[in-house]
Amino acid sequence: MQRVPIPVVIALLLNRGRVFLVHRQRGAPLAGEWEFPGGKIEVGEPPIAALRRELREELDLAVRTLTLFGAYSHVYEFAEGPVHYVLLAYRANVRDGAWSRRGRWMDATSLAAAPVVAGSRPIVSDLLATRWIRRARGR
Repeated sequence: MQRVPIPVVIALLLNRGRVFLVHRQRGAPLAGEWEFPGGKIEVGEPPIAALRRELREELDLAVRTLTLFGAYSHVYEFAEGPVHYVLLAYRANVRDGAWSRRGRWMDATSLAAAPVVAGSRPIVSDLLATRWIRRARGR
């Protein structure tokens, strides 16, 4: 296993009782699973700057206020060997827009049933416990 954990920042983008996730593409590790947008922190980069950069690169989205939601850790067992990630999760209230066509808004029911990458499952549990994410009307 790598001796140094890989620092990652992720965004819990909230809008009208829903949260935004992206689908991992074919050919990528963990393909077909859902994850929160974000990415690796570059050497010397502050976490919030890294997350702002990742959101611009991935979604062409600028976010004003990011609030730390929590810190998490997960070891993935890849074919090349185990890799340890430390995830810093930040939340932000955002407006929907064209950028969101790159993923999916999920209500509480959809989020609880979605195949989410293993490292983000504790985040999903904690997020659902906040009740910021609601069940869709009629469910």
